[in-house]
Amino acid sequence: MRGASLLPVIAGLSYPCVDALSLHKRDVPAVLDFPIERREGAHPLQKRDSVEVSVKNMVSSYYLLNLTLGTPAQKFSLALDTGSSDIWVNTANSTFCSADGDPCNVYGVYNASASSTYDTVGTSINITYAGGTNAYGPYATDKLTIGNATIDKMQFAIAESSTAAQGIVGIGYQISTYSAEWDNKEYTNLPQALVDSGAIKSAAYSVWLNGLEASTGSVLFGGVNKAQYLGELQTLPIVPVYGEYHSLAIALTGVSVETDSDSNSYTQNLPLSVSLDTGSTFTMLPEALTDKIYKALGATYDEKVGAAYIDCDIREKDYNVTYSFSGATVTVGMSQLILDATETGFPKDTCVFGLVPSEPGVNLLGDTFLRSAYVVYDLANNEISLANTNFNPGHDDILEIGTGTDSVPGATLVPSAVSSATGNGVATATGAGGVQTITGAVTATGATSQSTGGSSGSGDGASTEATSTSSKGMAVLPTSNSMHLLSGLAGAGLLLAL
Repeated sequence: MRGASLLPVIAGLSYPCVDALSLHKRDVPAVLDFPIERREGAHPLQKRDSVEVSVKNMVSSYYLLNLTLGTPAQKFSLALDTGSSDIWVNTANSTFCSADGDPCNVYGVYNASASSTYDTVGTSINITYAGGTNAYGPYATDKLTIGNATIDKMQFAIAESSTAAQGIVGIGYQISTYSAEWDNKEYTNLPQALVDSGAIKSAAYSVWLNGLEASTGSVLFGGVNKAQYLGELQTLPIVPVYGEYHSLAIALTGVSVETDSDSNSYTQNLPLSVSLDTGSTFTMLPEALTDKIYKALGATYDEKVGAAYIDCDIREKDYNVTYSFSGATVTVGMSQLILDATETGFPKDTCVFGLVPSEPGVNLLGDTFLRSAYVVYDLANNEISLANTNFNPGHDDILEIGTGTDSVPGATLVPSAVSSATGNGVATATGAGGVQTITGAVTATGATSQSTGGSSGSGDGASTEATSTSSKGMAVLPTSNSMHLLSGLAGAGLLLAL
């Protein structure tokens, strides 16, 4: 996610999906198509990624989705995040939002007393994102409208205290909401609520961030837009955590780097479970792997800043990094991986490289990957489908995602795809090719009771040792577990002029 500017989101109608991706062309597909606007500013989730803010005022980009809450409607522009599952909004009288300049107003602030459909729930949210961003306040229900879809009693949280100017709309698994994780009270979050309202057929959606130079992308609930990707969609199983699906993660099985003079492939210590997280500007992979990529491309990591720099001119070269997922591939060119930046302390004529070393067990593919990928998140069937993005899509060609678990037009199941990746390096693959076992050191062990969609710890603050390779996504922590805050994402303190 990110944080910083208002997004007028328009809703294009149509929405479908429920079980495995059944893609259907209809005159009026049941989908909801929304532009998401890319903005720049202090990213609320970027702050989570560094405990020691050695360089102040990290500026990054984020993608905002518009919706309304209440009767009459109160407008909000919220950061879209596939790495979390709750919706929360700010209130005008919080310490942060009541500061000089009314920093939250541009994104919307919630007034419970002004809504005739507001109701209490009786529980609260108390989230700390690794790095310090936090939100605290009661859960509530109210009428939510997004595009032409209305949910009468949508549960969300009212942040009476927060450290971000705008709220968040999390669209991950509902089992990974704060309420489910810490209070053991699961509720219906946005993707399933849209299904229950009849707006779409299944809890599935497609994300197209578009290129780095573009100001808008789109999120399409219940459908796919064939114009926005190249080739075929390749379907992969989501990696479960302790037998349950919490995080939108798949198994990364290979990485290759191609320059005009060399080509290198890396598979050591893979497969690795990686979350596909719109809530992170950067891609985070183990240091052993990022070091090899840096060397191949001529990037240099600066520990003081917490990020790598590279000659800006490399952006114009036909170099690329290709990520492999059991045979499915996404290729990222340098124009999408190298970011402009100022006040970094980096050498003259260098730019920020959009790949950083991860913390143990926290591996994710952020926006520097996702802008080059078209991703279909099928929560109903625990699958993710990928294709290379089309930066020049032309006219929309929207297909409805229907119900069913069989193979479907438009998406091809990857045979023998790796379906799990654990801390001890054992991975299993299932599919037409049977079961395949792969061994190798995948990630380190982390102290968590369960690694679930970006959460760490347990409801009472206790933690137990468990191996984990799932990405933390938004890295949501109960405040009692703030000792686990992660350090070092993409250089706390870079001013990214995206």
